[in-house]
Amino acid sequence: MRNKILSFAVLAVVSAMAATGTSAQAQEPAVTTQKTEGAAVGAEIVHPAEWNIEREPYTYEDTYGYTLWYPDTDAAHDHGGSPALRVALAYDLKPEDIEAEVEGLRADYPDLSLRRETVAVARKHEGVAVGTIPGSTPYTAVYVPVGERVYRINVYADDPERPGLDARGKELLSDVRFEPPTRSVGSLDLSDANSPEALAAPTDPGLVADEETTHRAGTEENQTARTSVVSARGGGEKAISEGCYQADPRFWVQTQHGKFANENRWKGRRPGWTRIGLYNYWGQYTHGNLGYGRCAHDGYTNDKFAIDYFLRRGDAVFSPFKSGTVRFAGRRDSHKNYGIFVAIETEHGGERYVSMSAHLDGLNVSKGDRLSEDKIIGFAGNTGAPSIPVGDPHLHQAFYRNPSYVDGAPYGGRGLQVVRHHFIGTAARDSNGGVYTFGRKKKSDRTCRASIVCGKGYFISN
Repeated sequence: MRNKILSFAVLAVVSAMAATGTSAQAQEPAVTTQKTEGAAVGAEIVHPAEWNIEREPYTYEDTYGYTLWYPDTDAAHDHGGSPALRVALAYDLKPEDIEAEVEGLRADYPDLSLRRETVAVARKHEGVAVGTIPGSTPYTAVYVPVGERVYRINVYADDPERPGLDARGKELLSDVRFEPPTRSVGSLDLSDANSPEALAAPTDPGLVADEETTHRAGTEENQTARTSVVSARGGGEKAISEGCYQADPRFWVQTQHGKFANENRWKGRRPGWTRIGLYNYWGQYTHGNLGYGRCAHDGYTNDKFAIDYFLRRGDAVFSPFKSGTVRFAGRRDSHKNYGIFVAIETEHGGERYVSMSAHLDGLNVSKGDRLSEDKIIGFAGNTGAPSIPVGDPHLHQAFYRNPSYVDGAPYGGRGLQVVRHHFIGTAARDSNGGVYTFGRKKKSDRTCRASIVCGKGYFISN
């Protein structure tokens, strides 16, 4: 599929000096740029050559296009950079449909005052901009009529505290150029981004049955050990720094990997182990000031207390909750750097607690499903963008308190720190299972046990 898309996309490397007509005597150093265009999109843009290009192998909500991403740092903790601009042909819209689209988008977010403005695009066109659309990658949507065609351009937020388009966003819009498409989107024979075939993972059905059967047996046998032993006195959630909350210690969450996780990954260790916080732990790197690390922002997801867990591609990922409802399962352009993700809601003490399991390779649930702790929700991967994997396959797991939703995808609310994590103990050969306690500890490759506080790098059992 990807080769098919590349066959009609043209890349040409030019220099900024040539593009701007400056002389060889200019004081500013030459900056290498690149022009990206798509025959079925009918739009091109000049951008810095080091930026990444995502050529979408699917359509998305009746649009088709490409996304430019700021370059990543190649560091182990980098989640693949941040999106800058998505340029897409809205192939089912006509110019007269734009007003209804804009008002419909504003109606989707009744708790936010989305800003609407008229903006210049490609230096000779006018577009209607509405934003900022909340999520993990908030953006302003710009609808541009070009003849009988309509383009939807997502300009992703450069400054999380500034609503609407900033100078960088307006500059990106001015560099877009439109031209008649030379082929139709229909001729590409692409699936929708959230169709069953686009969300399926190449997984052995026997793996699902085996993992779920083993998990169910462990749950039934170890029910006492897997029930919170914290007394009723002294429980309850509590507010912590920066507006985040720490979950009630009686709130039931489990480790999410199965008995076959990370098979043959670590010498001398049976399958069924993973490590806490690799790549990132609470407040670190992209879970800190480099990206996701917020506690109480109304327009973002608040992932300060998210945790990454090393897994192999295709490893089973279970629901973290004893019971819950799937609010979202798939891809969403407002949460682009999560790739394929599942959001599950449960209730505790009158509050809505919501999980975010991200970077999945494929799904095993659908929106609206009611789940138990024995259900596999998906399979580990490194999705975030087809050409910009977010490091090695791993699970990005976050929890939120009372978030808002659009189409089931969470945003806002408060970041939730979960300290206690139940486990079955197949890998640890612990027939009783138990409860791990997470905390702030020096990074280690020790094996976590129920009797100690564990932190980044510690090994934990399924």
